[in-house]
Amino acid sequence: MDTISELRGRDLIRKGPFARIWWSQAISSLGDWVTLFASFALAARISGGGRGASLGILVPLVGRILPALALGFVGGVLADRWSRKATLLLSDLGRAVLAGGFLFVDNFRQLFVLTFITELLSMVRQPAREAVVPNLIPERHLLTANGLSLLSNYGTAPIGSALFAGLTEVGSRLPEFGSFGPSIGAAFVFDAFTFLVSAAIVLFTTVPEVRIPRARQARTRTDFRAPWRDLVDGFRFVTRRGPIRRMILGMAAGLFGGGALFVIGQPFARQVLRASDSGYGLIATSLGVGVGLGMLGVTILGTMNTRRQLLFSLALLGTGIAIVFTGFANTVSIAAGWTFFTGVGTGVAYVTGFTQLHATVDDSLRGRTFAAMFAFARVALLVSFALAGVGAAALDGVLAGELNEGIRAVIVLGGAVVTVVGVAVLWASRDELRAHLNHEQLTTLAEASDAITWMRGDRSGLRSRRDDQAGQ
Repeated sequence: MDTISELRGRDLIRKGPFARIWWSQAISSLGDWVTLFASFALAARISGGGRGASLGILVPLVGRILPALALGFVGGVLADRWSRKATLLLSDLGRAVLAGGFLFVDNFRQLFVLTFITELLSMVRQPAREAVVPNLIPERHLLTANGLSLLSNYGTAPIGSALFAGLTEVGSRLPEFGSFGPSIGAAFVFDAFTFLVSAAIVLFTTVPEVRIPRARQARTRTDFRAPWRDLVDGFRFVTRRGPIRRMILGMAAGLFGGGALFVIGQPFARQVLRASDSGYGLIATSLGVGVGLGMLGVTILGTMNTRRQLLFSLALLGTGIAIVFTGFANTVSIAAGWTFFTGVGTGVAYVTGFTQLHATVDDSLRGRTFAAMFAFARVALLVSFALAGVGAAALDGVLAGELNEGIRAVIVLGGAVVTVVGVAVLWASRDELRAHLNHEQLTTLAEASDAITWMRGDRSGLRSRRDDQAGQ
């Protein structure tokens, strides 16, 4: 039987409980991407095509983001109180049933409700899944494990897109079923199948249960308001603990800036850079490739555990600067280059941020911490989606120079927000970062600081002597 002590880095997705949980997540993520594209197609069918199709896409998008505003922390309370294996299992089975329900959707209300409930189950599953990861592998492998996990979440997007295209072709040859025919219905059937496979994997996987402190167990037996108290305790923990708060807000800020770029990327390419749809495709592809390579790079350098905070801060700072330079780009190729670096910084920041939360948060609070992270991330995306278009229109012709174009101004301001947060996180973490430097490194930094101070003083003295000579 596999044990943590026997696990080696290269075996993370080959054997053991973590490997099975990883494959479960990868398979269900693939189904999620297929459903996302299928729900867009379904929205277009419901709207009847034409101009209404672009507005119809907002229904499944808002349905995926809005649950964070309503019940973002609830999944964390369940993950820290209930059986994590049961949470994973029932979430997969529930989503399988809901995926089948999409076959019978014929209006926007039904589409929104099913999307909303499906996303709620995803938000219940995610904190439980993240909370259990550090109990399956040693801390030295967490950076690699998180890189692999995030790659499975987002790296399956192009595969999901290609699968959706293939499934619509296969579905068109099947007998009629579903409200809008088998070409879309086949995608939802496939999604239901992926959730069932994921549930089967979880069923035969040993998942450690949460270790609830004795005081909390006693409170649970005597107080029916204990879940609410857990919710409040979790909120206090993530908002009052400086290092945790910095990580969560830093990742949310990165999504805020990136979300603005995502929303107005197409008008930026067409209206500002005067490019075709292929130009926007190049920019979007560069961003995706950058994210993938950033995550892959951190995964390969998985031994950099002692530099997580420094790496997170610098990656966030680099992401903000890259977004700012993207806003000032004058050609598609330059914009694509800077969005590539935006993606790299985002990928590195996310992997290191996840790893830091896994390594530093106690098991009894881990579910609520990750629930807060997912909730803040979705809220940041929703706010950036809402403000990007409005801000571009409001700032058009207001600022000077190249920022006179409202679309450029929104991208630059979004990058500036990420940059400022990156600097703030780096500054706030200075004492913790100093702890990772040895005596020789600290001495070198002190000598460099003294040298800079001396040179400033020398220049000041030289300037004074020149002023005295001029006065004579």
